[in-house]
Amino acid sequence: MLEAVVVGAGPSGIGVSIILQKMGVKFTVLDRNNVGSSFLKWPKQMKLLTPSFFSNTFKMIDLNAITYDTSPALTLQTEHPSGQEYAAYLKKLAEHFKLPIQGNTNVDSVTKNGDVFTIKTNKGEIKTKYVVWAAGEFQYPKIHSFPGSKYCTHNSLITNWENVEGDEFFVVGGYESGMDTAINLAARKKRVLIIDKDNLLNSEDIDPSRTISPYTKDRLRKVNTDNLIEFHTGKVIRVEKENDEYVIFTEKKKLRSKTKPILATGFKGSLSLIKGLFDWEDGKAQLNSYDESTKTPGLYVTGPMLQSHNMIFCFIYKFQQRFAVVANNIGIKLSKDVTVIEQYKKEGMYLDNLEDAKDECAC
Repeated sequence: MLEAVVVGAGPSGIGVSIILQKMGVKFTVLDRNNVGSSFLKWPKQMKLLTPSFFSNTFKMIDLNAITYDTSPALTLQTEHPSGQEYAAYLKKLAEHFKLPIQGNTNVDSVTKNGDVFTIKTNKGEIKTKYVVWAAGEFQYPKIHSFPGSKYCTHNSLITNWENVEGDEFFVVGGYESGMDTAINLAARKKRVLIIDKDNLLNSEDIDPSRTISPYTKDRLRKVNTDNLIEFHTGKVIRVEKENDEYVIFTEKKKLRSKTKPILATGFKGSLSLIKGLFDWEDGKAQLNSYDESTKTPGLYVTGPMLQSHNMIFCFIYKFQQRFAVVANNIGIKLSKDVTVIEQYKKEGMYLDNLEDAKDECAC
């Protein structure tokens, strides 16, 4: 029996695994594809919003790093890595640390009997004391947001914006993925109408998880000089197909499109696969201060799915701060040598007191 199983070989799975390995935990990493596969599925033109810069020596780690002693900026020699580039960074770390990764292994179910988890996969059963769920979001899009969603295309399913045919598009959702969709279309001289119930461009919220990033605003200003991108504030109620047109019904008006509306409505996430192992409140899995399920002790969550402690962890620079918190708790329970955690604390990659992460800005 293993001591731990990490599900997912993306940034959060690799990040936690490196610490578990340093502590001498007997574990494996399962991924339905392989290392960084979600990033390999990104549209060709998509890049990380957060900039990479090698500042590690000043105790300010690269925002996109998953260990305190690496930097995508150095490894990739770029500030905003593409999906392909970031996947290469993750693969390099997995190889360097010789992580025990089992690719092409799909998790069918996770159950717990007493103190033992049983993970059923397409390659057989695995028994373990602890599970770290790091399977992410991107491969689990929210495609049933309203009646008629079947007539739309989720933006995560588009692999290259150069291949999209049409001159005018309607984008449902105005957060980062919606903006990225519109910017890429406008860069190819296509007209775009973004439909969103919130006006995030003018939001005064300083949490990047609740507003539009400066990087995106710069891109928007650069590409929208001809006003190819317009905005409609409203909530989409349904979409219908009428002959060769798509009719989009919002609270305020009816819009007609010759092209399939594009959904930028986010992701249901991989936690939907093991929903029964969590208590839920307001659509959020309930976790304790170690990011462990309150319903199923021994099951931990790490990565962009974290929405606990009144915080959203959808950026790498946020959820990287919790890798060592999860690994430390597992290490202590297994009576391992957890002195490696002290280095993570020293390097500024261990945030256990989330009161320290309150949004405050003088100007």
